[in-house]
Amino acid sequence: MIKTLLLSLLLVLSLPTEAEAGYGARPGKWCGWWMRKEMGVSDPRYNLARSWYKYGRSTSPQIGSIVVWPHHVGIIVGKNQKGQWLVKSGNDGGKVKTRVWNLRGAKFRI
Repeated sequence: MIKTLLLSLLLVLSLPTEAEAGYGARPGKWCGWWMRKEMGVSDPRYNLARSWYKYGRSTSPQIGSIVVWPHHVGIIVGKNQKGQWLVKSGNDGGKVKTRVWNLRGAKFRI
């Protein structure tokens, strides 16, 4: 049992940290950083939510589109039973959450 625990610990310690994986340390405002990880974007300028205005091309709200506000970024993952868009984002109350967001004033990228 001790041997199994030691092997498990060695495995965990050998895994790359998020910083080693090319995304840098998680900043205090981390929705853009989380989106970078989700989308595989290595450019740290995208840690800033509003930088996502430049990503890809403009589109309308749809599943898979990135939704960008001046101070937050997320991705549309579906609709609820009322037809409201569900957005998954990082740093929503300090967590990754999926919930209905008001999309007024947002831009959409794909």
